[in-house]
Amino acid sequence: MYRFLFAFMLIPFLSAKEPSIEELDPNMTLKKADSKGIAWFDPKEKPFRLVGFKWVQKDGVYRRLPLKPDWEIRKPVNHLANNTSGGQVHFQTDSSKVLIRVELAYASGMYHMPPTGQSGFDLYMGEPGNQKYVATSRFGAKAVKYEVQLFGASKQMRSFTLNFPLYNGVKKLEIGVVAKSSVKAPKPFKEDGTIVVYGTSITQGGCAARAGMSYPNILSRKMNMEFTNLGFSGNGKGEPALANLINQIDNKKMVILDYEANVYNDIKRTLGPFIDILREKDPTIPILVISKIRYASEINNENQMKALVERAQFQKELVAKKKAAGDKNIYFLDGGTLLGEDAHECTVDGVHPTDLGFLKMAQSIEPVLRKLLKLGK
Repeated sequence: MYRFLFAFMLIPFLSAKEPSIEELDPNMTLKKADSKGIAWFDPKEKPFRLVGFKWVQKDGVYRRLPLKPDWEIRKPVNHLANNTSGGQVHFQTDSSKVLIRVELAYASGMYHMPPTGQSGFDLYMGEPGNQKYVATSRFGAKAVKYEVQLFGASKQMRSFTLNFPLYNGVKKLEIGVVAKSSVKAPKPFKEDGTIVVYGTSITQGGCAARAGMSYPNILSRKMNMEFTNLGFSGNGKGEPALANLINQIDNKKMVILDYEANVYNDIKRTLGPFIDILREKDPTIPILVISKIRYASEINNENQMKALVERAQFQKELVAKKKAAGDKNIYFLDGGTLLGEDAHECTVDGVHPTDLGFLKMAQSIEPVLRKLLKLGK
């Protein structure tokens, strides 16, 4: 009888519906954007400045490599070129609201990277070189279309930067402002030209929580310069085709090579020829070779750490040999030092940096770039 009574008392608890996180925390609720009275614009058109897609004028799509490259690229690279990492829109407006209307290539679904980083846009505001984060697009995890308001305040002229998703494609983007608001061209970058970063998933932005926290985007923001992100997740192999495609990018300020993580010992076979191809087009442009960051497994494994140091030493010595042979504008940075003493705390899975890891990387790389490019603070 007592057991029956105890079971009867449990029924309300067992049958009660678990509350959703939105019911528990209103800040988690997705709010429908109010688009009444909003005028929509295509960021490919003036006065907006669209960067990160060097072939967009020819191909008309948000893509990091040409639709029909002059050199054959592997299928994985071709697919990843549709991921919009590093894409940015710059503009000024006095609108009291800024909205975006988005159509993605596919739904989110990475196990170690939130949809906000994989498929979301984020917005920064303020004077170029000193912009601050405003908001991230919020949407259902499986959404392929969404419309959100990213900014709302009093009417006055402000400078904005909108960062594209890191691990998804964007079929369509519209920027919305209050109708009859003024939309102006952005203020110029501090320096003319783009810094091209070629590399791996870490370069692409895996696994930042939002778009603005990949290390190339952080550097672009802090230095007020254009960066072109050619990080291809799992596929930064140092292939000649990619060196030739980098050569097609005009007005380069610097090329950064950060692809060791996808080739390991094959760096010894590919790095020299890759640099040689770059030098055929640009004999004097600064080239910075960055070796791999430390993974958690390497920190705790003597043999793996020894191999990491050996590969970094090879890259350092190769750069030294190039210099001795007359290439005075090539440099090396030991990636094993970028995350500092807390390297074990800086990744989501022992490999891919969190926002903390990317911030540490950018803080370590920025003074090196400023010195090599002879830029002030």
